[in-house]
Amino acid sequence: MLKNIDALAKHIQALNNKASDCLFVVEGQNDAFALEHLLKAELFILNKTKGRSLHEVAEHLAQKKKMIILLLDADSKGKELSDKLAHSLQSLGAKFKKETKLLKLARVRTVESLTSATQELLC
Repeated sequence: MLKNIDALAKHIQALNNKASDCLFVVEGQNDAFALEHLLKAELFILNKTKGRSLHEVAEHLAQKKKMIILLLDADSKGKELSDKLAHSLQSLGAKFKKETKLLKLARVRTVESLTSATQELLC
């Protein structure tokens, strides 16, 4: 377990080291709350884009001229959103990455679960 915590802490540090050049995309406000203590990064919340298609969201994100990090849940809805958004971003020539390692290291399937999974790191 300690080895896993060390790997998780190192990965969070690596994400923070490049955070100023990135825009992290999450599904909802609870996901953003879970990340605010872990990542010092700009967050974009998908649920706040009511009425826009995913392609319109992708166009907006692509205009930011930053590396876009898709940090969505590892459940079926999150994977579907991630795949569709990635397809649109790719068609627009945007730089993006699907971030899956953080959830795997924390051994959780949802971003909002990171709060409880990372308590040992924050103490």
